[in-house]
Amino acid sequence: MFISKQWASAFVNSVEKEGGDIEDGVNTLKALADAADSLPGAVFGRAAAISLEPLIRGAMTEIKQGQEIAVRFFLLMVRKNVVCYIDSVIGDIKKILDKKNGVIKVLAEYAFEPEKNFISGLIESIKKQTGAASVELTGQVNTELIGGYRLKIGDETIDASVRRQLLEMEACLAAVDGGS
Repeated sequence: MFISKQWASAFVNSVEKEGGDIEDGVNTLKALADAADSLPGAVFGRAAAISLEPLIRGAMTEIKQGQEIAVRFFLLMVRKNVVCYIDSVIGDIKKILDKKNGVIKVLAEYAFEPEKNFISGLIESIKKQTGAASVELTGQVNTELIGGYRLKIGDETIDASVRRQLLEMEACLAAVDGGS
């Protein structure tokens, strides 16, 4: 079973140990993944890694430390026949970086488009409550909420919607009434 979090952690640890720039490494991994996707046929195995290495190195003029590790990492994934999981690994690397940099990603759903003051106040409140350095908020309108909002911060959901309140009221009334 492939565990992308372990591969991501190994990548980040390698780049940090070698003193490279993780962002350079991630950008190089993305570029290599995009290039591999555009190649005809399957890209995997030792023979593919041996064929790809000179092509990759020839295309890169000046290789920084983070990029060098990304090239070696990509070729290892090709050799191990797990390059198909590279997008998942890149996603997990970004999560590790966000955690290290104190970045919190928030998905906000609103019953209607909120005022700008609400958004900035919400971001500041999340920063204050979590100690995050920054908050990346993605918002969307969801009219099913009727009113209020719902926030998803990591694995936690904060539901301050009118819909949830109505459902709770309905459950309480059903319990009092015997469920009829």
